[in-house]
Amino acid sequence: MRILPVLVFAPFLAACASLTQEQCLSGNWSGIGYNDGLNGRSVEYIGNHFEACAELGILPDVRSWQEGREQGLLRYCTPENAYITGRNGDRFNNVCPASQSENLTLAYNWGGEYYDISQEILILTEEKFEIELIIASNLSHPDLIPEQAAQMVQLKSRIRLIDLKIRRLTRQRERYAFLPR
Repeated sequence: MRILPVLVFAPFLAACASLTQEQCLSGNWSGIGYNDGLNGRSVEYIGNHFEACAELGILPDVRSWQEGREQGLLRYCTPENAYITGRNGDRFNNVCPASQSENLTLAYNWGGEYYDISQEILILTEEKFEIELIIASNLSHPDLIPEQAAQMVQLKSRIRLIDLKIRRLTRQRERYAFLPR
């Protein structure tokens, strides 16, 4: 009976592993390393593969993995990728050569500006939507009492202000829409 809990949770344990059983058995360590490099994973990440494949008695081919990872890093460590990573609001891992650090940081920050402005626009858009819901649900009838009429004026004024901010931010965001050359 003690085996049952292990069997019930086994799929969840496998989901936490860095590799599937099939990947461990395939022995394509160069390809696995390439994907790890492409995803900006550090050298230490291979420890996760040792752990994932240990119960199968398989040891990663470290040399092939490292060679593949280096090839993947050639695609990860580009200004274009750093920009896209920043624009998506994701973290850019510090795995690239120091000689590229300045260019990659500039590209990442440029994309990060686009992301940050987009988040501001999203927050303002949500606020506008909430105000419109209040107006539609509470202030849409023709017989408003003076307090409601005053609230309606205030809320419509807030919507106009939000619309102005959104237009200003949208123009500002256009500056960061592409990585400068």
